[in-house]
Amino acid sequence: MDYFKILNMNREPFSSSPGPAFFFASTVHLACLQQLEIAIRLRRGLNVVMGDVGTGKTTLCRQLILRFTESEDDRREIETHLLLDPSFSAPREFLAAVSFGLAGVESAESEWQLKEGIKNYLFQKGVDENKTVVLIIDEGQKLPEFCLEILREFLNYDTNGNKLLQIVIFAQNEFREILDGYKNFADRVNQYYLLKSLNFRETRAMIRFRLAQAAHPAEGPRLFTFPALWTIYRATGGYPRRIITLCHHILLAMIIRNRARAGWFLVWSAARRLTPDPGRPKRWTATTTALATALFLAFIALWYAPAPQNIVRHPLPPVLTASLATPAEKSEPLIPPGSMATTSKSAPPIQPTPTAERSVRKPDPGQTAIPPAPPTKAAPAPSSPETVLPGNADPKKKIPSQLGRLKLREGDSIPLLLREIYGNNGTANLHTVALANPHITDMNRVRAGETISLPAIPASPGFLVPGKIWVQMAKKTALEDACRLFKDYPSDMPPIRLIPSWNPREGLVFTIVLKNGFSSAEAARDAIQHLPTGAKIMQKPEKDTVFFAN
Repeated sequence: MDYFKILNMNREPFSSSPGPAFFFASTVHLACLQQLEIAIRLRRGLNVVMGDVGTGKTTLCRQLILRFTESEDDRREIETHLLLDPSFSAPREFLAAVSFGLAGVESAESEWQLKEGIKNYLFQKGVDENKTVVLIIDEGQKLPEFCLEILREFLNYDTNGNKLLQIVIFAQNEFREILDGYKNFADRVNQYYLLKSLNFRETRAMIRFRLAQAAHPAEGPRLFTFPALWTIYRATGGYPRRIITLCHHILLAMIIRNRARAGWFLVWSAARRLTPDPGRPKRWTATTTALATALFLAFIALWYAPAPQNIVRHPLPPVLTASLATPAEKSEPLIPPGSMATTSKSAPPIQPTPTAERSVRKPDPGQTAIPPAPPTKAAPAPSSPETVLPGNADPKKKIPSQLGRLKLREGDSIPLLLREIYGNNGTANLHTVALANPHITDMNRVRAGETISLPAIPASPGFLVPGKIWVQMAKKTALEDACRLFKDYPSDMPPIRLIPSWNPREGLVFTIVLKNGFSSAEAARDAIQHLPTGAKIMQKPEKDTVFFAN
């Protein structure tokens, strides 16, 4: 029987398997994932991730592999190989496993032949085919010393520019002692990353995220009270694996006891069964009871308030509201798609003002006065209004070579920035941006306040799915203004994306649209009713439009 269906969910929210859909991108895990991705794309060699039991190392390992299969370019340029259990008893056994994983060959007469086969394979992939080969080792604390020596030899296979084999080791904290005893290998580590447990805010967000992913509606049910969430955090210490295990047992207890919601006492009872410590219950009872009572009284209004039935119009920051609706935008007619802008063939003559008449100098008596020209009749105005080009349009504009320059803010990273602007942070884009910023010597380490130039990289508009209707939220002519508006966008509103493009009439523009398109114009107009003033249906781009995002 699927117990989760009783709780109105379509799959198990707290499964012990590392499902990709349930990966919660906490601050620690996301930062680690981004740094590993940059190091691999730059071919820096050896990277080590360490953490206590249950901190999410295996889940992070699977996410790293999935990241390199998201785009066609990555699947073509990067190949990953996973080694789950490195507890080998002899060097030949380890070499055979690596050789079979990389090249599919595990039989050879000697260890030297196995090493030569691996070396030839790496040079063929890295030099001839320009591919990045990644070897990911889980449970790295089980690596014997002879395996470290073989991996050190693999790191000697390089070109003048980079390493031919990228190695990522995920290990428990005791791996540090192994590295301390093998300095020749530890000196080759490009970067260490230590995974820590989650704080209370991240623990609460992780539980709600998993419930939302498993629930039928878009938002998951609130199965835990606030004191219950705090008790879960105190019982697990913020370790993801412990959180998942405890929440699973809590849901089972809710079903057995016919409860619709879990309180702190039910959580404490489930935690006591998982960790039977004779000295813990009394301390827990006194501390948790006092804390739960105080928190329950403080948050009772919030947690028992009726949920809103309709979509509420959310206020936006002043910068976004100003950019979405201005008096000029409300009065300016929209240009029909496909129409060419024209200018009026004739205009009524300009009548001289009284001031101009007084300023005309009278002719001298000895000069022959030039008779004024007879007034010309103005051509009749056309019966239908004519379309006029916007004031900033210039047909002679050329395709720009640069989107603009940005000053990095606290928390920004290069891969995240490229994904937000270009829609893709693949190897080609990362390499192009690195060439445009020679002042940044290490793309893996950038500080807040640094300025980065973003080149204009033409791309196919794969995001414009045929048959979809897109809603435009705003349009900017400066990259800095568009990024500020994008980052200040409220998180509780429908997701958006940034689309840089160029056309001969508008020049370089940055359009902000809803990330998800609509199946019909009627559905789009219905959604616009619940969006800030100024949102409108995006017009179909002209054929000569060049996009810089995919």
